This record gives sequence, structure tokens and C-alpha cells, in this order.
Amino acid sequence: MKAILLDTSIFIDYLRQKNKEKSPLFKLTDNNFYISLITHTELFSGKSVWEKKARQEEIETILYKITILPFSIETSKLAGKLRATYNTDLIDSIIAATAIINNLELVTLNAKDFKPIPDLKIYYEAND
Repeated sequence: MKAILLDTSIFIDYLRQKNKEKSPLFKLTDNNFYISLITHTELFSGKSVWEKKARQEEIETILYKITILPFSIETSKLAGKLRATYNTDLIDSIIAATAIINNLELVTLNAKDFKPIPDLKIYYEAND
């Protein structure tokens, strides 16, 4: 069992899938899941979440047993350094910094966005 940080793309894929068993989130259920506070924010930033109570409840159900990691000063500084050094998107920099600070592998469907960051471990099986 691994401790892994889930990127927002994993949840978006899961929510869009008609057959949930085909999603990486379903396939990875034997792991300990963590998310960045920024991923939590992204999940609640869509219009449909606030227009449909059922969507809010679905997200809450998915997040029920997932540990949400706080946004710390240490994470903030590293995210700033990653953005400045590798020209990554600010949100991706925060997620990458969260993974690095907490010694977690990142599961994402957008590995290309994170590849320039050498200290980040990416869990590639999500692309299967």
C-alpha cells in the first residue's frame, strides 16, 4: 500500500466516467490517498458543483476518507521556487510542492505538466 497524492485530474476523470471502474481513482483504491488543499478548492470551483446539490454530495462522498493536506509556509516557498525555476503553472507548482514536502508520489493524468520538476516522484500507473 502506497501513500499517494492525487491531482485534480484524477477526480475530474472519475466524475466524468460513466463506468467508474475504468477510472484510475477506482483502480488505485488499495492506497492511502492524500490531496492538496488546492485540489480540494479546485473540486469545489466548478459551476455545476454549486448548481447541483447532488454534485456537491458526490464530491463529499469521494473525499470522505482522503486526507487533505494544509497549505503551509514551507509548501508556499517551495511552490514559488518551482514556478520560478521550471515555469510551471502556479496551481501545479503548489500540488508538486505538496507532494515533495510530504514525500508522496503524485498521481496525475497530466504528467507532462509536472515532468520538468526533478524532485517530484510521479506514479505513472494512472496512465494505464
